[in-house]
Amino acid sequence: CDNIGKEMVACMKEQMTEKKKLEDVTEVQMKYQKEIEAIVRGMSSPKVMHDRLLDYHENDIAAAPEDMNPTERQRLYRILNAEEISEVLSYIDEEEIPSYLEEMDMKKKAAVVSEMDADEIADLLRQMDKKERETLTELLDEEVRHKIDLIDSFDEEQIGSRMSTNYVEIPSNVTVKQAMRELIRQAADISTLYIVDENRIFCGAISLNDLIIAREDTNLEDLIVVSYPFVYATEEIADCIEWIKDYSEDSIPVLDEENRIIGVITSQDIVEVVDDEMGEDYAMLAGLT
Repeated sequence: CDNIGKEMVACMKEQMTEKKKLEDVTEVQMKYQKEIEAIVRGMSSPKVMHDRLLDYHENDIAAAPEDMNPTERQRLYRILNAEEISEVLSYIDEEEIPSYLEEMDMKKKAAVVSEMDADEIADLLRQMDKKERETLTELLDEEVRHKIDLIDSFDEEQIGSRMSTNYVEIPSNVTVKQAMRELIRQAADISTLYIVDENRIFCGAISLNDLIIAREDTNLEDLIVVSYPFVYATEEIADCIEWIKDYSEDSIPVLDEENRIIGVITSQDIVEVVDDEMGEDYAMLAGLT
């Protein structure tokens, strides 16, 4: 009984500590939010406001627009460039993004949307009415439109509909030095490089860290993990999500029927898919449609 009592006390103390940490984090976030709002409402020049806003994380900036009026938010949109606004929107609930985009003129909206990942753009376009969707699509870059069309070509139940098109592909017959140059050329926020042969058939993967520390005279093939997991774009989400969860990779390549890479499923995509699946399960248990 004494041991059980001690465990309960220790558990209560741990819960209180975690609650205090959460309260501290919330307090700091609220402080940052007020500071960001003050910057936007201030009388400094656009450059000064821009430089001051860049001192804050995009997640902190994302919390500020909620307490701003439309005029203040439009000022924020003018201060930040399209790429920066896109980063901020990535920390806002998907359902709320269209309402913020509505406050921008079409040119700014197209510039911001173009900075998003193709899978995010595809989801966003589905939420718009036909006329707005067509107008915005026409303003997007041809390469971006091609990526969106690719994602839209898959049914919602297929894993290809959830993939991202942000990945780095390296030919298998190059040197480590050439691979580094190719990485810089394709510059992306990644930790894994996918290796393909002369026909762009998927061969395996290389850790970015392994490539960085490898000597220039190292044979690239010696670094390739040939047993790296992959999925086919046409596979049903329900059929492959369970085994995908078993891997701790940041991303898994998505292949077409010719075994060529057309996208990746990131850890964030997996979390969202699992979250959706669990939501559907809970709804069924509750007798909801």
